[in-house]
Amino acid sequence: MTEENRESFFKRLEPFLAPSVLLDVQLAYTMAKFSHRSQTRKEAGPDGEPLRYFEHVRRVAIILIDEARVAKAELVVAALLHDGVEDTRDLTPAMIEHCFGADVATIVLTLSKVPKEGYIERFEMCSDWRPYLIKACDRLDNLRSLGGSPEFRAKQVKETREKYYPLFERMLTLAPPEHAARARHMRDLVLKETERQAALMEVAEGFVKAVEDRLK
Repeated sequence: MTEENRESFFKRLEPFLAPSVLLDVQLAYTMAKFSHRSQTRKEAGPDGEPLRYFEHVRRVAIILIDEARVAKAELVVAALLHDGVEDTRDLTPAMIEHCFGADVATIVLTLSKVPKEGYIERFEMCSDWRPYLIKACDRLDNLRSLGGSPEFRAKQVKETREKYYPLFERMLTLAPPEHAARARHMRDLVLKETERQAALMEVAEGFVKAVEDRLK
């Protein structure tokens, strides 16, 4: 896998976005990088140290561009900022609206677990397919980079099956015809990765049990 950096990220967008629009994405990129500056992920980087959190939001935006095949500026901006309101003190809905408009702020608010209670129920009230698409990109990256304890990984798989599968099915009903194939593709990628992770956990559990049986 090619190591990503700012230059490689923006090379994806330069053929599609006017310079003034690209500046909006550059601002969102900088804001996301700064606001998540002190945070790390439950996964190790190439150096073995905890990975900086910004890599996650950048990967979500890359999945949106490369795999969902969507390079619309407002969605790339929302993907970069999708955890900012929930997980940082620096980014606020008012700041996002001031910089990028009410449309982007509304998408980010839909994606934010603020408050955490009732999050899925609130999300299901959304009739705009775009937050669902970014959520699919987010969930796909979280599944691909699962770290932590076996209990945490099992929880993520269970949560995806029980809470997010229905959201992504709803995405298919909301996506306009010209984006239906993209929505279905992202739904299928999440399902495939979820079941792959479940299978890996079953193999690991079987191995541990076999070792324990031999040691008895």
